[in-house]
Amino acid sequence: MDYMLNREALAAGEVLYDGSQEQPVDLDISLPDYCPDIQRILKCQVYPRITGRNIIGDRVELEGTYSVKVFYLDAGGTTLRCCENSSSFFAAITLKQPAESAHIFSFTRVEYINCRATSPRRLDIHGAFSVCAKVIARTDSEVVCGIEGDEIEQKRQTMPYSRLAGFCGQQFPLEEVLELPASKPGADNILRVTAFASLQDSKAVAGKLMVKGEVTLKILYSSVLDESMLETMEYAIPFSQMLDGGEFTDDCLCEVKLDIAGLTIQVKNDYSGDKTFFDVQASLYAEAVAYQPAEVTVVTDAYSKAYELEIGYQQKTLEQVVELLNDSTIQKSSISLEGTGISKVFDIWNELSSVTAAEQDGQIVYKGKFNVCILAANQENRPFYTDRMVDFEYAHPWGAEKPKEVKCISWLNVAGISYRITGDGIEIKAELRLEAQVITQNSLKIISEIRADEDRPRARDTSAALSIYYADPGESLWDIARAYCTSVDAIRQENNLTGEFVESRGMLLIPM
Repeated sequence: MDYMLNREALAAGEVLYDGSQEQPVDLDISLPDYCPDIQRILKCQVYPRITGRNIIGDRVELEGTYSVKVFYLDAGGTTLRCCENSSSFFAAITLKQPAESAHIFSFTRVEYINCRATSPRRLDIHGAFSVCAKVIARTDSEVVCGIEGDEIEQKRQTMPYSRLAGFCGQQFPLEEVLELPASKPGADNILRVTAFASLQDSKAVAGKLMVKGEVTLKILYSSVLDESMLETMEYAIPFSQMLDGGEFTDDCLCEVKLDIAGLTIQVKNDYSGDKTFFDVQASLYAEAVAYQPAEVTVVTDAYSKAYELEIGYQQKTLEQVVELLNDSTIQKSSISLEGTGISKVFDIWNELSSVTAAEQDGQIVYKGKFNVCILAANQENRPFYTDRMVDFEYAHPWGAEKPKEVKCISWLNVAGISYRITGDGIEIKAELRLEAQVITQNSLKIISEIRADEDRPRARDTSAALSIYYADPGESLWDIARAYCTSVDAIRQENNLTGEFVESRGMLLIPM
């Protein structure tokens, strides 16, 4: 005999892909005519950017550009030079199934880069970077929330989870003309740019999401007064954008990620011909995911007072995004440059970083590392480059009651690095912006199908209205009721009980 099963919809996210694809960098390039000869290479790095994301059936397509910058000393040995080469890339990833309603989270990671000068005007460059992607699809599954039948007893449990309300990704332009202050000399050539976008506020408005933030730029340039004189300038460009495509409501936790998909900066003359402006053309990519708090009731166990049952179970893990953490901390560190000496720092920045987060003793503890890239001059005023890795740890007090299992997904952005030159090195202060998605997980076994075996009726004692059972503390009323073919509610009512378990040793009256 089959039973009527009542089912409840469960809208959650399913990871269709989480991996990376390596992209090679193999270049054999000659210096442009305007670049002087190479005496010594100081630094080579590749900077990839994803400019397009697409899902077509079961195929993910990611396209972008990468630039390779080489810092070197010219023939004089005292002037820093830079040459740059740009190329495009394309990555195709096959999913395990077609994705109709899915979102791509993507980023790039530099693996390695090697550069050598084969002649004063020729460079041989080999390296690789990875295009990383995580594809999440919204899936609507069903769980059994009730069983219809007079003789059926069922154990139900209501569980919280996060409903994946929606997600969106949108690219938009940002244009600005930035002026150099009167205290700074004009710019001859831009050598390096550090750029990152930070979120300041987000708010649901009529089903859309308004995001506000700023793009921070740090520009290293050579002066028009002296090409060996290097200067830096920092700017903050505010922006606001309305994101559409999700179901953003006030009760949702909205996770927003920002990425600079494209950036071009050129020196611009003022009306008198002085090079006192930077013309900025940027493209920003904003993506948002909305997690809506929800509950689902599931049947975890059942028995019949009349027949033996054949029950099918499935294991289900429900995840709830309980908090989105945003922390900012200052990491101090001393970097020794003994044997090198340092007279001036031209620029200092970060390129590589990693972080993990986990719940420990009521705290969310971040652990990670980041590198500090230093472009400076030694005591003989000759430019040099060096870098160091810095380890860090930061604890966020987390007052939430510790659930059964906590998972954290974390991100790190080094927002800026300040420094002070000491006797044989420098002391740095790095502003770390840490983010974590704190997820609680509840894994349980639930009923997926059920039928009664009418050839196996249950034996039930009907000779008396009550039976006596001597219970031990901690015994489950559900197990007792199952054994006597009665209900938990009947045992509770007969013995003035309220909980799910027997509290103390004693006699129970079992209604038959």
